Amino acid sequence: MNDNQGRSNFDKIIVVDVNPGNDELTKELIIGKFSKVIKNVSSYQHVVLMSHSNLHLLLKLVSDVGLKNGFLISDYGARIYDLKNNRIIYENAIGQTEVNAIVHYGIMQNALVLASGETREYAYSLDQLNAIALQKRHYLPLLYTNDYAKFSKFIHSLPTFSIMLFQKRRTTMLANFEELNHVIKDWNVTINIGQSSYFIATDVNSTKYQALLRVIEHVKITNFDCVYYYAINSIDEQCLKSFKNHLIHQEIAFNSNYINEFDIQANVDEISDRMYRLTFVNAPTYSNSKKFHTEEVINKELYTEIMQTANITKKNHT
Repeated sequence: MNDNQGRSNFDKIIVVDVNPGNDELTKELIIGKFSKVIKNVSSYQHVVLMSHSNLHLLLKLVSDVGLKNGFLISDYGARIYDLKNNRIIYENAIGQTEVNAIVHYGIMQNALVLASGETREYAYSLDQLNAIALQKRHYLPLLYTNDYAKFSKFIHSLPTFSIMLFQKRRTTMLANFEELNHVIKDWNVTINIGQSSYFIATDVNSTKYQALLRVIEHVKITNFDCVYYYAINSIDEQCLKSFKNHLIHQEIAFNSNYINEFDIQANVDEISDRMYRLTFVNAPTYSNSKKFHTEEVINKELYTEIMQTANITKKNHT
């Protein structure tokens, strides 16, 4: 048992942004090394696991790693789950008219459409290669059909909390994103680019950042300096710009698709083995209009424990 005596209990929020897939990074880091420290930290700090994934998938993930305390933000912010009390504390589905329109657009663009419902998600595409490509990046077996009647029944029978449009080519996806983003400007939905060849649609009031603010309010944290944001293999632009305490895994730090698509300029500084920090050049602002500080932003005590517990701290060379 860890000795937490002398620590301030539950005065910080540790946010881990992940895209759990069927890959080595997920196995090695998310459900391997990093899960060990998250379980430890969750005994004395608030832990939030944040993802675009379906809630059912995230519940399976935390079951696999043994995390029993904290919060899950699923569906890119459309649902929030309290692990300790085993209950949903927030959810907001997309309107049915918008669901029908986005699904129709995705089909017309020959994209794979992945609808996320209450207890599962369901994918539709006429191109089986889309399903094969997405399955490689999906933590659970992908429920897939090319029968539109079955898919239509699914999206009309239950609330839909998020919709992913996935295409094998990122350039095609980006072009479709720009087109659809222009079309939906007066709808009650928002779309966000993911860290692969997809984008996610949710209700306009349900983004990762908005969901995180709801958790912060729920646990009565009043200072953004107490929020620590860790981008493992997923990253949210608004969270990155709003919370100065952050670490970024190399999966994010050296993939130009992730950083360069954001309207920011930043130097990437190595903090520890495979973990990095951005020092912003153009000083983005907090949501509360406070200026972003470019000095060292990692809380040493917490950071050291995270790195040591995960056993990925750089060894000192003599």
